[in-house]
Order: sequence, then C-alpha cells, then structure tokens
Amino acid sequence: LAQEASKARITDRSSGQPVPTAAMSEFHALLENIDNFKGLLVKHEEVIHQKKVVLQEKKKIAADMQAEIDELTKEFDGMEHRKQELEKTIEEAEKAYSRITQSTQTLQAVIQQEFHRFQDPNPLGSSTKLAGSPKS
Repeated sequence: LAQEASKARITDRSSGQPVPTAAMSEFHALLENIDNFKGLLVKHEEVIHQKKVVLQEKKKIAADMQAEIDELTKEFDGMEHRKQELEKTIEEAEKAYSRITQSTQTLQAVIQQEFHRFQDPNPLGSSTKLAGSPKS
C-alpha cells in the first residue's frame, strides 16, 4: 500500500514537495487507524493474558476448595456413621443394664427368701410342733 501511495503522489513543481490529494489523505488516515487498532490489539491481548492468569488462579482455588469440601464431607459422613454406631452401642448397653438390674433384683429376692427360710426354726410354721418333741 505504501508503494502504491508513493506512485500516486503528485509533487509541486516549484518546491518538489508532494501535494496532498484526497486519496493520500484517506490513505494516511487509514494507516493511522491501522496503527491505532494494532495498539488496541496489543492492549487487548495484555488484558486477555491477565484475565487468563486470574482465571487459572481462580480455577486452582476452586479446585482446592472442592477437594477440601470433599474431604470434609467424607469426614462428616464418617462421623455421622460413628455417631449412629455409638447410639446403637448406648441403646444395647442400656438394655443390658436393665436386664442386669432385673436379674440382680430377682437374685436378691431369692437370696432373701432362702435366708429367711434358713433362719426360721420351724419351716412349717410356728404353731406346729414336731412329733416327739417335749411338751411344755
């Protein structure tokens, strides 16, 4: 384009300087626009690069957070399972305690009955006398 533009130049015969034509003015304006767009493109590429870096950082943070969430979820699920196991253990222990208490009460009652039976000199009753015992 620049070569074609130089061919299209008209020079002033007295000064030897090129005379600007409408086509030349438009050509120079177009070159300036192209340079402006190149500058905008460079700035835009810099912004894209910065956004790409930020995006990668955010993705890394999100991945780290997701890994932490997954680990905490796994830990929470394990704790919930352990809680259920503990609740079952407590329930079974309470049932066992209740059975032991009932057995202890039954055993205590039997022991008391046996103790009273052996302390009573007349197991058949106090009004009954044994045969052959001296009369008073």
